[in-house]
Amino acid sequence: MKKDFPRYDLKAFSRDEPRALFYMTRLERLVKDFKGINNSHSHSFYLVMWITKGTGTHTIDFKSYDVKPHQLYFLTPGQVHSWELSADMEGFNLYFEADFFQSRFPGRLYQYPFFHSHQHKPILETDFEKSLFTNLFYNAYQEYKSGKINRLEVFLSYLHIILESANRLYTDKLTVEDKHYYERIRLFEELIEKHFLDIRDLGVYASMLHISPNHLNHICKIVLGKTASQLLYERRVTEARRLLIHTDLNVKEIGYRLGFEDPSYFVKFFRKHTSDTPQEFRQKTLAVR
Repeated sequence: MKKDFPRYDLKAFSRDEPRALFYMTRLERLVKDFKGINNSHSHSFYLVMWITKGTGTHTIDFKSYDVKPHQLYFLTPGQVHSWELSADMEGFNLYFEADFFQSRFPGRLYQYPFFHSHQHKPILETDFEKSLFTNLFYNAYQEYKSGKINRLEVFLSYLHIILESANRLYTDKLTVEDKHYYERIRLFEELIEKHFLDIRDLGVYASMLHISPNHLNHICKIVLGKTASQLLYERRVTEARRLLIHTDLNVKEIGYRLGFEDPSYFVKFFRKHTSDTPQEFRQKTLAVR
């Protein structure tokens, strides 16, 4: 098996605390001290990034976003990202393990629209709330460095407030109809994430959600303008793109990983949903790097 793109765990960053459940650093320090961190990689933990200064491009699962001050970025374990940042970039990166947050707030991580979703954007413009997040991240960082008694509990409280404040602002931007159906879509995406390699029958997903396939399609069309099948196809395409760009696996090997026993069927599937063959996509993307 050929080598995949780098996947970092918290030990790669928190070298002084090998059993750390959370880690926080200034973005400008991370870029300077951790060589190659701007290149494509994934994490085993959750990431919240707060931009205070600078510009650039942040690419998350092949979608690029223009970086500017007072943005929040959210990454879920397994997502692949890279960035090109200006020399004057400043901000904070906050990393945490799922167990750290779940220990006090079980299940809550899966309810935030900016995590565990390929449909909702992993970015939030804070608009008039920028002072709130500036203060929260600054105080969380001071607490992280302090070494004071009950540091873990206080830092977790800051993290909770950051995520809840972001969730409040994020959901305020959703329509009433979006909010009504969001929970179903969230659960559907959670099931897709677990089973997209082994379950392809939409009826099975609908059954697990205790609704009909027609109703599942209706919800997806109302909120996302897509069919339920499209969400399932898009997740497989995203995985194919990750493997094409971030591994040396050939097209046949990638197709087999994704459940296509016939390589030609994988090529047809990929071209139908991207307009390129797998090889064309790989060549085009690598040519602009």
